Amino acid sequence: MIRNSITKQIAVAAGFLALTFAPGISRAQSSSQPPAQDQSQAAPAAPAQQEGRMHGAMKGLNLTDDQKAQMKTIHESTKAQFDAVNKDESLTADQKEAKIHQLRHSAQAQMMKLLTPDQREQMKANVRAQRAAHREKQQQQPPQAQPQG
Repeated sequence: MIRNSITKQIAVAAGFLALTFAPGISRAQSSSQPPAQDQSQAAPAAPAQQEGRMHGAMKGLNLTDDQKAQMKTIHESTKAQFDAVNKDESLTADQKEAKIHQLRHSAQAQMMKLLTPDQREQMKANVRAQRAAHREKQQQQPPQAQPQG
């Protein structure tokens, strides 16, 4: 029973971490031409600026400097691997998607290992709050018209 609960907690946290990687991947898969970089993408934010931007599931985790450095290393390594997969013309779209899913899962597992049990609990609470806010936002939007076919 406890094992199932821990597995569920890890799955929830891993799901959120997947969302942190998703925007770059979908942008990379959507076109073969790299998008033009605007001023906000021209250079990565300084570490102090990134700390202030920490939000979502990572909010309130109070990561140590060592944890931050290790997570940054994992993120950069994973991003480089994503780029390599997306540039590999020998892979089909389905193969690329499967490989990226595998890389994302591996990165999430590595990041989860860095967190303390208290940090994992905080992340789980953050994910729940985000999902509740998302559901509420969706309920407030009028339903979109379905095309008649």
